[in-house]
Amino acid sequence: MSTIQDLLHSNLVAVIVVLGGLIFFHEAGHFLVAKAFKVRVLVFSFGFGKRLFGFQAGGTDYRISLIPLGGYVRMAGDNPEENTPANPDEFLSKAKWQRFLILFAGPFMNLLIAVGIFAAVDMVGIEQRKISSVIGDVVPNDPAAKAGLRGGDRIVSIDGDAMNDFDDVKLKVSTHAGTPLHVTYVRAGQTITTTLTPRREESDFGPVGLAGIHPLEEPVIGRVFPNSKASKAGMRTGDRIVAINGKPIVGYAEFETAILKSKGAAIALDLQRGAAAYHTTLGAQPLKENDPDPYRGFLPPTTIRKFTFGAAIADSLQQNWKMLKLAGEAVHRLFTAQGSVKELSGPLQIARISGEMFRRGWVPTVLLMSMISLQLGIMNLLPIPVLDGGHIMVLLVEGVVRRDLSMRVKERIQQLGFALLAALMIVVIYNDILAEIVRLKR
Repeated sequence: MSTIQDLLHSNLVAVIVVLGGLIFFHEAGHFLVAKAFKVRVLVFSFGFGKRLFGFQAGGTDYRISLIPLGGYVRMAGDNPEENTPANPDEFLSKAKWQRFLILFAGPFMNLLIAVGIFAAVDMVGIEQRKISSVIGDVVPNDPAAKAGLRGGDRIVSIDGDAMNDFDDVKLKVSTHAGTPLHVTYVRAGQTITTTLTPRREESDFGPVGLAGIHPLEEPVIGRVFPNSKASKAGMRTGDRIVAINGKPIVGYAEFETAILKSKGAAIALDLQRGAAAYHTTLGAQPLKENDPDPYRGFLPPTTIRKFTFGAAIADSLQQNWKMLKLAGEAVHRLFTAQGSVKELSGPLQIARISGEMFRRGWVPTVLLMSMISLQLGIMNLLPIPVLDGGHIMVLLVEGVVRRDLSMRVKERIQQLGFALLAALMIVVIYNDILAEIVRLKR
């Protein structure tokens, strides 16, 4: 898609699918458990605002509403002013443990989706590059160079978290802009620890941390696509690229740099095939943003990541726990003044990210859904008034003191919650607008 209009359309569709779908299933969790406890549900809406169409069944108005970004469930008697204690089918007439489960069901559904999506992708299997945590080269004067890291160093942990591959390193660095990280690495058999502080840089997807390191990925040819530029150049699986335009290389980072510098022109390659040397020319191909075929017809060596059901669930739990820790670290940095509110993303950035993943394919899209679903689930469990976690907190307090809080106290709690959410919304919308201005100026 090349036009701005096409991009906006795809972003809108993507955010409806990603964010709207996840909020809808969140509300479905509340709905299902409420029905299980025989609570009378008045409305189950996909979307907000004006009712467009729907149908009545079992006393519930199932409707499609104007704004398709989520949904809501309205239960009978969920407002103290409207509740009639004599009616057992109203929300506030139910036992506290039942109300707790109804409230918990929404966030739980999001957590279940987060685990289920990642596990499903694991079971279907995806092809991916496996890049070790060994450093290929370090950009001079960047944070990694200042921390004393060199090419050939193998990073084994950052802040105590094991680095199993370079993706782990990249994720840890990118989510800790401006935050000192304790890096443990191995050099010539010796284990060394240093401190690295990633520099902050604005990207199309918000602020990220950069360290100035590239992985050591040997320039060996993996799969070659039929009838591609690489195939026509005679390239085969197992060939090693030893030089580009006469300049020797040792890793894929140098090959990628040469591709960019070529500006789409043909490239002369020297290959090693077993004991024989081979010279060829990789045909011209226009450069495209997020090109699905950046290497002009071949892939580096890849592996198929595929798990059985049990292993997929275990891996999904591990990956979600990793993302949860990163989210917790981000919140901690905000409250300890080590981070910035600029790290918070609003609807515009979520739409842009969703659109980009949508255009890349179904795997990036559903993995993004998994990550956002996890964050929605955890956020809604926070003890913030007006969120599910705030209502759960009130129930727990009432359970401990063995009496209901007064209406006046509950009203003050709700007012505080609305004020906090309004302030947060102003911040994220401001960040969105500022990020768009910066992006358009680049």
